[in-house]
Amino acid sequence: MIMETVVAILNPFPGLRAFEEEEDILFFGREKQVDELLRKLRMSRFLAIIGSSGSGKSSLVKSGLLPSLHSGLMSGVGSQWRIALFRPGNDPIGQLNLALSKNGVLRDDQSPDDLEINTAINEAILRRSNLGLIEAYSQSRLDKKNNLLVLVDQFEEIFRFSKYEKEEGDGKRDSIAFINLLLKAAEQKEFPIYVVFTMRSDFLGDCTEFRGLPEAINEGQYLVPRMTREERRDAIAGPIAVGKGTITPALVNRFLNDVGDNPDQLPILQHAMMRTWDRWKAKARAGEPMDIDDYEAIGTISEALSQHAEEAYAELASDKERQICETIFKELTDKGGLANGIRRPRLLSELCAASGAARDEVKKVIEIFRKPGRGFLMPAYSTPITEHSIIDISHESIMRVWKRLITWLEEEEEAAQMYLHLCESVHLYESGKGGLLRDPELQMALKWREAQNKNAAWASRYNDYFDKVIFFLEHSRQKRELEIQHKEELQKQRLRISRRITMAAAVVALLALIAGIIFFELRVEANKAKNVAIEQKKEADKQRLQAEANKLAALSAEKRAEMAKDSATVSKERAVAEERIALHNDSIAHRETGKARFAESLALHAEDSAKRSAERAMISESRATKSADEAVASKKSADAAKERAEILRMVAVSKNDANRAIRLGSDTATQNQCLGLALLAYKSYHANHGDVQDNDIYNALYLSWQNATNYVAFNNHGAPIRAMAPMPEKDVIFSGDENGHLTTFHTIEGKIQSQKNAIRTGGEIRFLVVDPGGNYLLAVLFKGAAILYKIGENEKLSEISRVRFSGIGKHGCFLDNKYFLVQTTEGVSRFDLNNPSMNADSIKIPNCSAIAVGNNGKIFISTDYAINEYNSWGAVKTKSSDVFTLSNHITAICLDKSGRYLAAGTYAGGVWMKDLNNRHAAASYQGIHKSAVNDLKFCSVPDNYLQLASASSDGAVKLTEVSADTLKFNNAISVTDHGRWVYALVYSYTRRFVFSGGEDAEIYGSPTTMSYIYNVLSK
Repeated sequence: MIMETVVAILNPFPGLRAFEEEEDILFFGREKQVDELLRKLRMSRFLAIIGSSGSGKSSLVKSGLLPSLHSGLMSGVGSQWRIALFRPGNDPIGQLNLALSKNGVLRDDQSPDDLEINTAINEAILRRSNLGLIEAYSQSRLDKKNNLLVLVDQFEEIFRFSKYEKEEGDGKRDSIAFINLLLKAAEQKEFPIYVVFTMRSDFLGDCTEFRGLPEAINEGQYLVPRMTREERRDAIAGPIAVGKGTITPALVNRFLNDVGDNPDQLPILQHAMMRTWDRWKAKARAGEPMDIDDYEAIGTISEALSQHAEEAYAELASDKERQICETIFKELTDKGGLANGIRRPRLLSELCAASGAARDEVKKVIEIFRKPGRGFLMPAYSTPITEHSIIDISHESIMRVWKRLITWLEEEEEAAQMYLHLCESVHLYESGKGGLLRDPELQMALKWREAQNKNAAWASRYNDYFDKVIFFLEHSRQKRELEIQHKEELQKQRLRISRRITMAAAVVALLALIAGIIFFELRVEANKAKNVAIEQKKEADKQRLQAEANKLAALSAEKRAEMAKDSATVSKERAVAEERIALHNDSIAHRETGKARFAESLALHAEDSAKRSAERAMISESRATKSADEAVASKKSADAAKERAEILRMVAVSKNDANRAIRLGSDTATQNQCLGLALLAYKSYHANHGDVQDNDIYNALYLSWQNATNYVAFNNHGAPIRAMAPMPEKDVIFSGDENGHLTTFHTIEGKIQSQKNAIRTGGEIRFLVVDPGGNYLLAVLFKGAAILYKIGENEKLSEISRVRFSGIGKHGCFLDNKYFLVQTTEGVSRFDLNNPSMNADSIKIPNCSAIAVGNNGKIFISTDYAINEYNSWGAVKTKSSDVFTLSNHITAICLDKSGRYLAAGTYAGGVWMKDLNNRHAAASYQGIHKSAVNDLKFCSVPDNYLQLASASSDGAVKLTEVSADTLKFNNAISVTDHGRWVYALVYSYTRRFVFSGGEDAEIYGSPTTMSYIYNVLSK
């Protein structure tokens, strides 16, 4: 039998992979270590085999320990052993179950049906309690002479899985349950169950995370020692002798010297020996032993592995195959912040999704790297690969030696760091603590997206934020482009102004030139006129001298005439004297008359002064009367201000009482005090004419109401709730979740009393809507489908039709009682309500984000930053009647029942509202929410005012009073029951409650008004 095995040996060295159990005839140099393992396992049923990467842990167990156990070399327990060998992977309990359920472990000769049933039973037993492994052995009814060895290879994978569980934060800790199963099985002595696992020594510190594991390891630990030089010599020469080969002593010494004392080099040594054997066999020179030239031809230990991997890589025929190869090795390795990195086994289907390639294309690449004599990838070449096969690298040393893979890992680590950084930016943005990306960070992120070309399957190894990251990047890019466009417009405007100034300056310069020319010409003309004036002045001077000569002659003649006149003057003077006497007498008479007139004037002036004094007295009396009136008015105003101040003080006191009530309400011991303070706060607030809404007063009443009614959220959904729709005229609500479950439930006073129906739709539900008559329910699914249901008696749902469309489904609505519309990321499709299977009337609308239909048939469709209004379906194909532009990306829109008000929510958490009945500007409010608004609804609440409810990814539902054409956000009510993203909301038929559903898979009912809560609590 041994001779037949030897003949069948093509190469006695396994390469990078571990030795298997059936290869024990090739396993040399570990005999002492195997004996020590048997001794320790006999003393302790829990054995941890620990060593550095590449120290041969797996080979020591598979080709050393297992054959020895089957040979009965462990005294006192016999030779009947059943082996459950597995790796934890991403489902440790599931992998343990599969190992135990195989034929020949807990049961023999199971048919396929029996195997499936027993697998399900075993998993239920294992997950039931910490004693699950013991119970599984007990229920198998095996004879206790059959020893069960649970062998966990690559145990360090459990720490990566534990980290994943913590990051998910859903409360599940399968890692702890798995370790407890092993510890409990090893502690008991009733059944012969033994636990052995192999683990890298650099993960020893992680063991302290699990209670009881460090103590168990201290009791049963085997640290794999370094092989001595002689043991390594046996490991080289022994397999060659079994394979009927020969080797020169010089080459043996060269191997020993090159590998040194580093245990990490053992897999690389095995690989180099495998390659040297193949090179020696290829020469086919009979009688010649393997020698140094064969060894150097394969690149020696330092280069053999990298050269071998490059040979395989060179066989890839196209760029696509090379891209698939890069993706495969990046998916199968994970540095995880460690210097050496760890393996990361993946399903074939997962590799196909990550690379975006067909299964046959991925298999072709894998086959190249697992050919006989290579074995870079597992499973071994002899094992067929199926869709459910787990692909893995054969050893971590590939990650440290193959130069191309080292480069890929560095690129992958950089890509992962960038992605996780973007995830953190998204989280900060959605929580209101950060903003959109800006250059240069945005430019780096966009280059990363373009260069890496990652997808959601790749990102799933880290988290499920990929779609949000891409949307966040696109939103940041759009905002940057808008800013650039705005800057360009400003620059163009500045350029136009500059050009105008330049042109004006040129015109002014031209006018100045023309004026200078004109001035010069006028100056020349002026000089000419000046010369003419000088000539004329000379002529005038000549004429003046002639005139003066003539004047002297005239004066001489005049003197002669005066001498004749003097004689006549004497007689004339006598007559003049007599005339003066008469004039003096006349003057005296006039003076007397003037005195009389002056006296009369004084009398008139005194009379006027008296009249003016009387008038001033009347004015003073009027002013005194007015001052008295003003004093009375001032007193009334002061009294009113004092009264208003007292009201404001009492309102402030009421709000303070409300806050005290909120603090007391969280403690069961003080809930009665909370109730009393909440009622007192509302009564005082209402008596002092407070607003119809106030956040503090509402939350104090709401907390007391929840305590008084023992309110519990509806949590029958097992996945995030994406959609909700109410029945008209009934307190019945439909809800849908990401798992495709469609639920019908009945509500009374905010509580869900009974669940009527639960239907599986087969796809993630994104939107639900009931027609106005309550006859049909439309469910819009995420991936290209919508389902129309007939609503029967007791709200029983019957599927009428399932229609298909392109794009991702987002919203739906009914139109004119004849059609229903489905809105997707690519546009809107109209279906005939009476014949849904008829071809849809579809309109492509890029970046379509939301839709709403009014009672008058008007259709509103949002795209990016704009809402387009259409008078009819036909108008959607032609031109909108109006366009409303917002400053942020639109995520949701809605209309009130009357069709007067249109509201929109944005990705940045803003809310916008427009009164469609007047021409006033729309009201826009930024930062109402800290993150994206996912849903909006209007409702006329029982206190006779219009209310707008908004749901957001910040975990809050806001209830806001609508006043005229404004939103009174200063007194908006904030309900934060969910704590995580809120996706959908509806008002109840009574309008007394608003129901909301979200990421936490729960539905809460919150009262819409403070007065309702007060009336309930006062009874």
